Amino acid sequence: MKVTTELPLLAEFDQHKETILKLLRNVYKRGPKSNPFDGDKAWRRLTGFARFYLGRGSEKQEAMPAADRIERLRDIAKILSRARRLIDRTMQNDAGDDLFSAWWEGAGSEYAKADGSFDPRYMERKFKKVVKGLAVLETAASYGADHVAPPKRGRPPVLSWDDILNLAALYRENTGLIPGAGEGPFADFVVEVVTALGRYNHDEGKRVNGKITFLSLVDAIKATREWALTHPAVRKWGPSPFDEVEKLSDEEQKIISALERSWGRKLTEQEIYLSLGLVRGIGEL
Repeated sequence: MKVTTELPLLAEFDQHKETILKLLRNVYKRGPKSNPFDGDKAWRRLTGFARFYLGRGSEKQEAMPAADRIERLRDIAKILSRARRLIDRTMQNDAGDDLFSAWWEGAGSEYAKADGSFDPRYMERKFKKVVKGLAVLETAASYGADHVAPPKRGRPPVLSWDDILNLAALYRENTGLIPGAGEGPFADFVVEVVTALGRYNHDEGKRVNGKITFLSLVDAIKATREWALTHPAVRKWGPSPFDEVEKLSDEEQKIISALERSWGRKLTEQEIYLSLGLVRGIGEL
């Protein structure tokens, strides 16, 4: 099962806890230190990321090949076709009445009126709808078999853009610093995470399937940053973790200061972004 294959990998990931948190803590000391460093929260987020990442890999390993999926859907369509034809013949004789009565006994209570009585014509329509459902499923299975998506060519990247965005958001949230695009603290952080996941290749001169070298990792970070800063969809749920700190107007700064006094602490960049988005949205009404 997927869970059992994940557990040893998560246990291995846990062995790197101190190393990763120490790196984040040291970077945090160079930042604005707006809020206390919360190692427990950071590790919960990292563990959640690792669980999702490793689980995604397990799902890919367990995925059914396209040819097998087509064969399975064809088999389903054939079985449903035979069942539908058999039921059609059955409904032409007394066995059809027996089938209808058995269905009524098993599922009739779902269609009873408030007083417990039944409308026979309504029940007959419901039964015919159930029978018709076999034909609908048969058509769906045949259509699905004809439209199974071919497998994607090439191997998936060790780190997707979404993976890097999630790590960048986690890095910025826990250090207060904008992730850099080249060699530096953020790249070092990603290296430690990838190492903990068992996906880091220390040998630049040797290609290893399923692993990434430092230079390739830095290139992936640069590509993700460029995409995040130029693609509007990235901002659908909030700012990109690579965005520069937005300059606030005097009025907006007063609003943020009032919120911080009310909450008794400094707001995170994400909270500032969401608060200003709400204020600006109201102003446009």
